[in-house]
Amino acid sequence: MSLRAELIGATETDPAFAVLLPDGWEGDDAGFGEMDARLDAALAQLPIASRGAARARMRDILATARTEAARADVIRVFTPSRSTGEEPPPVTLVASWVTAPAGATVAAMGADLIRRRDARPLDPGQTIITWSTDSSSESDGTVVDVAGSGYLLRVPGSTRKALVFRSTMLRAVGETTIADEGIAAMSLLCDAIVASVRWRHDA
Repeated sequence: MSLRAELIGATETDPAFAVLLPDGWEGDDAGFGEMDARLDAALAQLPIASRGAARARMRDILATARTEAARADVIRVFTPSRSTGEEPPPVTLVASWVTAPAGATVAAMGADLIRRRDARPLDPGQTIITWSTDSSSESDGTVVDVAGSGYLLRVPGSTRKALVFRSTMLRAVGETTIADEGIAAMSLLCDAIVASVRWRHDA
């Protein structure tokens, strides 16, 4: 598996950083313009009877992501592409800037995630914390399970600015499931992408 670096440029308020993407992955801007088409491509792998419930649940997740994008400063949506000739697995990784509320800090946000969401360090240096965002819902009588993780990285030199990633993976729709090994592989891949973040001054 080859890797390629994608540089997210600096703005007046946010620093530049680079992230390594596996071969076959790509990053899009925060417009979510191609997400519906990619979602349909991923769901096409499911049995016809399962697609309606899965599509409804995943569109709910996309709607939530769009709402969060309006509140937070979403900068990239990372997904597998179809350029490899294979159907892309149902996984998405969204990156956004988050600013701690007035009077709060990123450290306090992290402590709250550790307390409420059982967040844990992802890397040996404990510069990244991660927590589960698994969820389950019912649509038209069909249970849809979604796996995922959140990741919090403090911006160097800032006490209030953080980079947040959120992964989403379709795990099961009714009787149709993705093997635990597949979910574990996608989870580890998302972990590795987030762990590859390098800020411009030390990239």
